[in-house]
Amino acid sequence: MSRPTKKPKYTHTLLVDGDSLLKTAYHGAKNLYYKENHIGGIFQFLTMLRKNINEYRYDRVYVFWDGVFSGRLRYDIYKDYKGNRDKDFYCEQPPSEPELYIQKERVIDYCEELFIRQFIDEVVEADDGIGYYCNQIKDNEKVVIMTNDRDMLQLLNDRVGVYVLNLRNIITISNYNEYFTHHYSNVKLLKMISGDASDNIKGIKGVSEKTLIKYFPEFSSKTLTLEEIFSKIEEIQSQRKSRLKTLDNIINKVTVGVQGESIFEVNEKIINLKKPLLTEQSKTTLNNLFSSPIDPENRTTKNVIKMMLEDGLTMAIPGGRDGYINFLKPFLRIIKKEKSYFSKIKNYEKKI
Repeated sequence: MSRPTKKPKYTHTLLVDGDSLLKTAYHGAKNLYYKENHIGGIFQFLTMLRKNINEYRYDRVYVFWDGVFSGRLRYDIYKDYKGNRDKDFYCEQPPSEPELYIQKERVIDYCEELFIRQFIDEVVEADDGIGYYCNQIKDNEKVVIMTNDRDMLQLLNDRVGVYVLNLRNIITISNYNEYFTHHYSNVKLLKMISGDASDNIKGIKGVSEKTLIKYFPEFSSKTLTLEEIFSKIEEIQSQRKSRLKTLDNIINKVTVGVQGESIFEVNEKIINLKKPLLTEQSKTTLNNLFSSPIDPENRTTKNVIKMMLEDGLTMAIPGGRDGYINFLKPFLRIIKKEKSYFSKIKNYEKKI
């Protein structure tokens, strides 16, 4: 009688889009103040992160932040990138939401004390750090990305899921079509053709997701390529008395964007998170972040509790002292694992 095959044991990693989570937290708790200081972003960020860690039992957590000029690498390719946000990619400007900026700096401090690994680079976007991580996940690892940015859905595979904040669920390959009308593997192609209004990325004139689903129903059921779209357009047009201008726009690369006839090449470069836009310095920083142990010196939960008292977070947590100690429990598992990893590395270094 053969023995049952053991299921592989996976480590579980959470990759957090820091700015996306903080903005959701901040705007969701606008009425939370302590001594006339708004603390809603800090409190909700930690609460939402804590809940996710507690529910899904992660072994390691990373938070990726946008730097002051993040997006510059895309702007250098496409000059209208995020032009709808009045962002300057070369000259530093005062923060548009000063309270949010202050709370971001404080949240970064909390994460440092809680042994949460963090990445921030002046010109690199958080999305690209997350994409870089997903390109090199280990064979025994499963990853969840926590964000409200649906661009991240292009990173889905059998070991990468995306916890979409406003859907309050982990989107996977198996449940994707419960939420979206297109096949999960077509996220990049969809945006290459129709654009992305949130980042001011122009697409083909007159073409939306609905247009693509209408004329190419395969968008909902299987992986498509741009070449297949072109071929199908010719097939559709050949069966009509008069050609559809919208479909010809795709073939002729008609756009109101500055990409011109290079629209598909430009859009592919700035949209494709499987080929993240990074500097050599940021790659080195990320590789060190992924592999180096966190030094526990000067990091303690006492520091966190002191910060919580200073910021008034303890006033927002019910249950008094027991309440905020219980609040920190999910983070203690991460701290324990990071300390253990540090000890193993140091013991190994002593032996050699």
